[in-house]
Amino acid sequence: MVDLVVRAANATTVVDAQRLVAQLRGFSGVRSAEIVAALTPVVGELDLLERLPVGPAQWGQELRVEFSAAPARTELLAAAAEIAAAADRALAQPCRAVPPPPMLGSPLAWAITTGARAMILTVDPARGWSALSDSFGTVLGHDRHRPPDYRLVDLIHPDDRPAAVAMFLACCAGHHPSGTTDLRLCTAAGRWRVIEVAARTFVDDAQVGVVVFFGIDVTRQRETERTAAVEWQRLARLVETMDDGLLLLDEQGRVRLANLAAHRLLDTGMVGPGTSRSHLTEDDPLDWAAVIGRAVERVGRDSTRIQRLREAFILRRALVGEEIPFDDGRVLEIDLVPVAGPGETDSGTLVHLRDVTTRVAVHRGLEERSRGLEERSRGLEERNQALIEATALNNEFVATVSHELRGPLSSVVAFAHLLGDVTTGDLSEDQRTYLDVIDRNANRLLRLIEDLLLLSRLEARTLQLRPMPTRLPELLAVAVAERTPAALAAGLELVLECEDGPEVICDDTRVHQVVDNLVSNAVKFTPSGGRVTVRAGPDGDGWTVAVADSGVGIPAADLPRLFSAFFRGSNVAAVVGRQVMPGTGLGLVVSRAIVELHGGGISVASTEGVGTTVTLSLPSRPARNGG
Repeated sequence: MVDLVVRAANATTVVDAQRLVAQLRGFSGVRSAEIVAALTPVVGELDLLERLPVGPAQWGQELRVEFSAAPARTELLAAAAEIAAAADRALAQPCRAVPPPPMLGSPLAWAITTGARAMILTVDPARGWSALSDSFGTVLGHDRHRPPDYRLVDLIHPDDRPAAVAMFLACCAGHHPSGTTDLRLCTAAGRWRVIEVAARTFVDDAQVGVVVFFGIDVTRQRETERTAAVEWQRLARLVETMDDGLLLLDEQGRVRLANLAAHRLLDTGMVGPGTSRSHLTEDDPLDWAAVIGRAVERVGRDSTRIQRLREAFILRRALVGEEIPFDDGRVLEIDLVPVAGPGETDSGTLVHLRDVTTRVAVHRGLEERSRGLEERSRGLEERNQALIEATALNNEFVATVSHELRGPLSSVVAFAHLLGDVTTGDLSEDQRTYLDVIDRNANRLLRLIEDLLLLSRLEARTLQLRPMPTRLPELLAVAVAERTPAALAAGLELVLECEDGPEVICDDTRVHQVVDNLVSNAVKFTPSGGRVTVRAGPDGDGWTVAVADSGVGIPAADLPRLFSAFFRGSNVAAVVGRQVMPGTGLGLVVSRAIVELHGGGISVASTEGVGTTVTLSLPSRPARNGG
């Protein structure tokens, strides 16, 4: 022990002090000895634990020694105190810049080191620090050959110094710190840059004897991440405060996300002040299988409605507006919407829950109050008003949610593009793949929101047409030209056969939207080698436009449901022969509403395995305007 005290008194570097700490751990009566951050949780017996400060108080480091018995503490405390003093003296010595070596290893190794994108700094505990890569000047503005006469710690933001010192102490103990740490470094212009730092130690190598730090400038990336996180938090708060319940099930049917409304509607017992259950984890204490099982019990295991829900989940089919009555008198309306993940693989199902007890009661009341003409008239008037208000509230809800979701999602898309910008730093192949998935799925959700918003305006008759004289052949030529690259990429022939004729008074933007949707569907659902033809010509007091393809066709059983919201043909994925980006299931619904708003009509003729023809008629002048 006396020898340990003497050596501690003569120690000059942090490496010397850390080696003395290691020797102290080898003494009988010492359970543990380590220089750690002062905020590290304390474990063990407090009466046998000694905490000795190391370095300036603002760096927050201490030598923590736990003894096995009081006699050992009495005997070894002086040695521990001397070691702490040695570490304190070593940290107090200024670590100033020294010129980098003229050559490091072979010319190739030196060229790679000096030209590295990462800042590479070496710290010799006995001499000082040197910058080996030219990026030190590129990022911070300091000349590495004439570095500033600062201590290395002076370049680090005061709030980040404890983390930097902890990394250095770990390296001086011969340990490679796990992971990376963000440190703010001061530039020559006095600005702070965020540097992601990794450290490797070579203090036990007699030929090297230094600690090496590698740093990448991630300032812009961290700013983008913070902004994106704020937008995601806003979106999460919006979902959490919705009155409708949302559940996200994985492909095995396990609940992975649930908002407070879902807990309330399913009586989970987890709703209360301060409760937030939006983000579930594998160790979530709630037994969702039992919750759903109790809900099924209250409906009846033999319920045909429950069977339809199960079949829709198993067959990955959307199911909208299924009403489920419970034994307590409540009625929940349920939507099941399949969710596609990266690579358009199965990622589970989104469940949308709405309490429609009042609406159902209104319907039942209308049926029960059929006695007496006067009473019936009065009842119908009251219930019709309730239905009108419910419809208006529904349209308002869709428009509000679509508008509120569109802003955050647009920000997500924009910031995903920023993350992928080469100027923000290199990304791994996996990271770039993840960004592509974020961008593709966010844009897909944006398209769904735009369709929902447009559909709500069409149903509410608040969409105003902007009719103007339009040359239909020119409009069709533009629409076909826009889809030609996609058709060529799919190995298809896209042809326009259009006769000349009189102008049409129509909203050219909306008519273009309809034609683009029909051509897009034809291209999407036609196998390679097929043909898509757009034919148009005057027909009486108007025009007829037909979009015909030699694609997969539509099963006869699916034809009556083509104009239902969220419906997609049952044979698409299996027949096209290539990966098909799922649509929103709203395109034909929106197209029909636009055409009918112009006073026209739309029809579909299809034979499975042969092809499909969608025909729309447009009058020369619209019969009415929206609103």
